Amino acid sequence: MRRGQLFSLDALLSLVMVIVILGAITNASDTVKGEITSMVGWYERANIADNMLDILTKNPGEPANWTAIPSTVKVLGLRSNDYPYALSLKKIEALKNAPDVTPIIKSLMKTAENKDFKLDVYVTRTQFTISGSFPKEIYIDLSSGENKNIQIGEGATGNNPFAAENVTLNGATLPKSNKPYDLSAGDLLAFYTLVDITVHDTASNEEYPIGAGSYVEVYVISAGSNFQVTWNDVGLHITGQGQVRIIIKGYSDSRIHVEASVVYPENSSTPYYSLTVINGSEVTDTSIIKASQDRSPWIEHIERRMPLEVLKYSNNLTVPKSSTPVEWISGQLKLNVPSYAYLTINVPVRASGNLTLAIRDGNLLKGVLVEKTSADSNLQAVVATSDNVQPPRFYSGNITTIKIPWSAIFSEFNPDMGTKTVSVLVQGNTFNGGAVMVDEGHIIALMGPGFERAVLKLWVWDDS
Repeated sequence: MRRGQLFSLDALLSLVMVIVILGAITNASDTVKGEITSMVGWYERANIADNMLDILTKNPGEPANWTAIPSTVKVLGLRSNDYPYALSLKKIEALKNAPDVTPIIKSLMKTAENKDFKLDVYVTRTQFTISGSFPKEIYIDLSSGENKNIQIGEGATGNNPFAAENVTLNGATLPKSNKPYDLSAGDLLAFYTLVDITVHDTASNEEYPIGAGSYVEVYVISAGSNFQVTWNDVGLHITGQGQVRIIIKGYSDSRIHVEASVVYPENSSTPYYSLTVINGSEVTDTSIIKASQDRSPWIEHIERRMPLEVLKYSNNLTVPKSSTPVEWISGQLKLNVPSYAYLTINVPVRASGNLTLAIRDGNLLKGVLVEKTSADSNLQAVVATSDNVQPPRFYSGNITTIKIPWSAIFSEFNPDMGTKTVSVLVQGNTFNGGAVMVDEGHIIALMGPGFERAVLKLWVWDDS
């Protein structure tokens, strides 16, 4: 180093390097500080959404029975009171049908820390469709008065063989034979006719047509001489003097097809319930919601998939005139319904129309048609299984009321093998003045909840 020289070249270079390093460290420190600040901010924002769903899904609410009076809710919770792992459909429906949303918004705003949010709830939905025609009852009463001169056969003449199948006599398969079987009082001849046949009462010159494919039961009330049936390769031939009194029952070959289409929450484009709150007020306009989200410097999104407790029931249901489906009963049947339990349907005096029900009976799908053709006629009902898996059942009432055994709607099963999924939905009602459905037997005592899937989606942002 020369005299008067403060730094050597090496020292100068070292100083420059130190300054550069110090600058780099300072810049890195600012960057890390910014990243930490950003991370803390993100965590705080994400924590808001996560906390909101925790409170909604992990507690039943305060009070726990807030569904009775939704306006009393202090802390909104959707968890089932009985099943801590599941949400309650009853609470989601109470949320959806709440007459005043203000207490709900107030509760959610606390958990949202006064941020803006959008909550969507998706549930499993089942839609039923019924196509085809309900079977018609065949009932021909030729049992009163004097003995009738009766002929049964194909076409207009009667008293001739006709194509049939599944022929039974008193419950046993009737063997084919060219020798006729004598029919006596108390005998029951049953068959499916494969062609159009006609029952003739030649004494009164009355005819009763029965369509091809119909199931027919002939009850012999009394028999005269030589009333016989022959069943062979030629066909079924009911013949003889025919001086008898009989009752013919059965049903037409008409059939319905019931289909259940299940839309799971993951595949649904429309939420079952939705609530958007911006600056403390509910907003439903999608353009306003999008604009608010676009203005926010951040937006957090979170989802939860949860089991859903499903048990729907009321002792009675008033159904207005409408074609909109209404679900009345849904859950799991634990025991068979007793013989004294009835579904009673009441309609206004002098009303005519029809009411259609879709039924899930375990693996069976059924339809119920209740109709009244005129103001003064009696109510009639038919319970039919999709595609005639089980024979239909027919019931009659008076001009305002009809009773249907629950055992016809929910078939017998083995409770030792587990529960059975059941549901009743009103598909449509055309009675002016509506109809009232009543459970006489209170089958709710035999039911428990079913479990489906639900999805909650939450967006949180800050449009301040």
